[in-house]
Amino acid sequence: MNTMVVQAHPVPDSFNAAVLDRVQAGLAHDAHTASIFRLGLGERPSVDQLDGVTRLVLVYPTWWGGQPAVLVDWLQELVLADGDPLASVDEVCAVTTCGGSKVVNITQGQWGKRWLRQQLMSRCQEGATFEWCALYKMDRLTPERAERYLSEIERRFSP
Repeated sequence: MNTMVVQAHPVPDSFNAAVLDRVQAGLAHDAHTASIFRLGLGERPSVDQLDGVTRLVLVYPTWWGGQPAVLVDWLQELVLADGDPLASVDEVCAVTTCGGSKVVNITQGQWGKRWLRQQLMSRCQEGATFEWCALYKMDRLTPERAERYLSEIERRFSP
């Protein structure tokens, strides 16, 4: 499996960076290759770099119900690109944090999650899977719950 991880957060020492670290720690136990790009730090993968990628992992905070603008811009580039840059992708995993509760996110329409399922997944391999790994109530996060979520994320990406 060839994995591409794309993180979208502008602060290198944020909780989102800790989430990315745990994704990487889990993937480090895997025999397959993984490439990491930090959109918030100016690392933008080209459409060509998706060639052969089978798993796409998106790590980002949910802001106002959706993805940060830098991630939306990159995803739209993929969806509108000539050819099928996502044709080899058979798994997409969104790893995100939300300030509000799951109920609030649902009430707001979950447009970020919905966009990924409807627009991005339609460009992936037929039968591709989608996983939503969300931490809700980020604004009320205790240190214990933060560590539990980070551990869950690391386990999710470990073989």
